[in-house]
Amino acid sequence: MEDEKKVEEKTQESKEQEAPKAPIVTRSMAEEAMEEGCTTCGAAAEPAAIPQNLPEPSWTTEKLAESLRDKHVLVRTNAVVLLSKRSPQEAIEPLILALKDEDYLVKSNAMVALAAYGKDISDRIMAALSDPDPGVRAGAAWILGELKDSKAIETLERAAKDENPLVRVQAKASLQSMGRWPSKTPGAKKQEEPAKEETPKAENAEGEGQQPQ
Repeated sequence: MEDEKKVEEKTQESKEQEAPKAPIVTRSMAEEAMEEGCTTCGAAAEPAAIPQNLPEPSWTTEKLAESLRDKHVLVRTNAVVLLSKRSPQEAIEPLILALKDEDYLVKSNAMVALAAYGKDISDRIMAALSDPDPGVRAGAAWILGELKDSKAIETLERAAKDENPLVRVQAKASLQSMGRWPSKTPGAKKQEEPAKEETPKAENAEGEGQQPQ
């Protein structure tokens, strides 16, 4: 019996040795696999944490504009920061393009950079409220609120009825910051706040008013 038991234990050990063990995946191995791409699942490689070539001040405006299409968010963000240091004539179009970016950091930096140019770019930003991309329209609505240019009020009022909810919210917020929201049509105040009726007074013979009995 003991001999049979030993034979069974040896057989069990041999089976365990032959059975494939689950691979041990370390963090470094996982990161390396993500950088090179997953060959088994077909997943695309994720961008490296820190790109090797970040935009530099020496780059031309055209090269910085091209960097706005880079897959690395750090590249796109740095490109926006450097473009903001260029003149509006050079940088306004690339920065408006950056309003389409899906990353909030890139988009918000572009919005702040455009607003810093002041009212000189109001006309171009007003035109951007008609852009097919809702991200551009929403960004433009926010920028106009920062510029506080009165000639943009009518354009913002139209944007407050935009089909996109984010555009509507940004437009209403900008109008509110300019003291123009909610907008009131003539006579609306009377409808919202009806005038109090005064109790009619009867005049006595001496012309002095008195309450009717």
